[in-house]
Amino acid sequence: MKKQITTKDLQSLNELMTFENWIALKLSNFSKQISNTELKTHFSKMAKMHSMHHKNLLNYLSTNVED
Repeated sequence: MKKQITTKDLQSLNELMTFENWIALKLSNFSKQISNTELKTHFSKMAKMHSMHHKNLLNYLSTNVED
């Protein structure tokens, strides 16, 4: 059963999705700019996690949208 998403929910999800996308891009850029292998790997893993969070939020929205 689909859940009803309120305007307040959508605003909160929008803010969270914007943050997740922004931080993923920042971490990805940092990982490309640094030469320290350990930090590069760590930043890259963190970027992938935040990208996955963003994707999961999109999936949540798509499964709960009422036609």
